[in-house]
Amino acid sequence: DSVKTVLTSPENRILIKRMLIKCADISNPCRPIEQCIEWAGRISEEYFAQTDEEKRQGLPVVMPVFDRNTCSIPKSQISFIDYFITDMFDAWDAFADLPNLMQHLDNNFKYWKGLDERKLRSLRPPPE
Repeated sequence: DSVKTVLTSPENRILIKRMLIKCADISNPCRPIEQCIEWAGRISEEYFAQTDEEKRQGLPVVMPVFDRNTCSIPKSQISFIDYFITDMFDAWDAFADLPNLMQHLDNNFKYWKGLDERKLRSLRPPPE
């Protein structure tokens, strides 16, 4: 009933659509682990290339954390989840009840945390 009440207002429908688009845009930590790792690698590489190009051109580096020589991908993912994802998706889950998505988020956070605790900076642990 509360969802129906929220959806009766045109302003609320627009807000929900905007929130859904934003969530979809930054939802990588809510994907199954293999997809999350793959896309974290792609996104990191894009940011590494940007940082490389800024350095090459003598421009200010916009995201110094994405220096490919010093970046910890697990730390970057943990920070992203902590600062942007958790609260937003907790709110979305309260509205739409998304247990699978929230389970992926929890699993992925634990994955990145585990790599960070081992002081690893890469997408995956080294082969055993």
